[in-house]
Amino acid sequence: MKIGLIQEQTLKLKMTQELQQAITLLQYSSADLLSYVQELTIENPLIEVKETYSSRFRKRSAKSNKQSFIENTIKEKTSLRDHLRNQLIDFSLDKTERACLDLLIDALDANGYLKDDLTDLAPVLNVQEELLESKLYFLQSLEPAGIGARSLQECILLQLRRLPVRNTLAETIITDHFRSFAEKSWKELAKKVHVSISDIQEIQDLIKKLEPRPGLKYESEEEGYVTPDIIVKRAKNKLQIIFNDELLPQVIVSEPLDPSNPVLDLETKDYYSKKLSQGKWLQRAIEQRKETMMNVMKVIAQKQKEFFVHGKTVLRPLTLKDVADVLEIHESTVSRTVKDKFVQTPQGLLSMKSFFSNKLDEDSGEISTASVKMKLQDLIQSEDKKKPLSDQKIANELKTRYGITISRRTVTKYREQLNIPTSAIRRQY
Repeated sequence: MKIGLIQEQTLKLKMTQELQQAITLLQYSSADLLSYVQELTIENPLIEVKETYSSRFRKRSAKSNKQSFIENTIKEKTSLRDHLRNQLIDFSLDKTERACLDLLIDALDANGYLKDDLTDLAPVLNVQEELLESKLYFLQSLEPAGIGARSLQECILLQLRRLPVRNTLAETIITDHFRSFAEKSWKELAKKVHVSISDIQEIQDLIKKLEPRPGLKYESEEEGYVTPDIIVKRAKNKLQIIFNDELLPQVIVSEPLDPSNPVLDLETKDYYSKKLSQGKWLQRAIEQRKETMMNVMKVIAQKQKEFFVHGKTVLRPLTLKDVADVLEIHESTVSRTVKDKFVQTPQGLLSMKSFFSNKLDEDSGEISTASVKMKLQDLIQSEDKKKPLSDQKIANELKTRYGITISRRTVTKYREQLNIPTSAIRRQY
């Protein structure tokens, strides 16, 4: 009975470890997956990787980059995400806290802003929104100052609070009167806070020294040529979804020994059995990763079919949960699947994550926030630079041209998320 129980516990432990490793493989980018497999070939003599065109290209590219580094003596920069994670080493964090911080760091855009709502991120780890918010405040305490901000206003405020000498007037104005300050309604503002216009000008000079995009000084992890993991082609009214097998490591597991050979000692048999099992598991895990990516992409293509014809302006609301429900898998699995994966579409190369967008919470029917933001950007790009559109006028134009009914406050929110300044600042004389 005891032996059977031990065997059952050992099997469960093995299954749990293999499941965790498979989940890790799922979230790897194609480059990270290849690196992981190559590391395994060093410790497991039964595993070989058949070179594909893509892997040979990446080796040559890496060699070329190294030579360029030597010749030009260019100092290699650290990515924003690496810089932030390096700072976490100094703190004692439990697994949940670290997972929350990793999720938030991965969600940052190139400017260092957090554009995703915490209500959307919390279900990915199945944690309370309050916990994620507390970890966001922790992230915002790291360097560079302003990191993890959800708006330009918050970014400025985070940096003001880090100054060697706190400027309470500046903090008050940015906290309570940001709109008046940004639109340069300084006479009215001066009366409200009981200071002179010259005092407000000094605050303006101070803020100009701050960094509105704290993440930009770090090397972008998306620089350079990106090879798509999946290709979506349009053929008449049908979509063809093709997995780019060139990016997939072709793992070969050799079986040079016969485990039943009586000449082999127990230690050799055990070692051989473990390495063979690891190799077979790796093959299954890579195939499962491919299958999951394809399944997720098929649902995305089904839900966003109009996008592949007309582009982002008709991107429908789609959440991780929507895809998870169709495939009967967990939201976190979908999140890991789309992380750092790219798709070649008729509209260009896009990240898998870009197909997801929340539904607009106003009386505008089935339209995504991403579509509204695209239309908002188009309106601003085509506006009269001498008479730029106010947020209220943008709301009016969205309703008149596209039948989208949203409030001025929502326009302001989306404009700030896009890092677009107010009409007063956009005005050109």
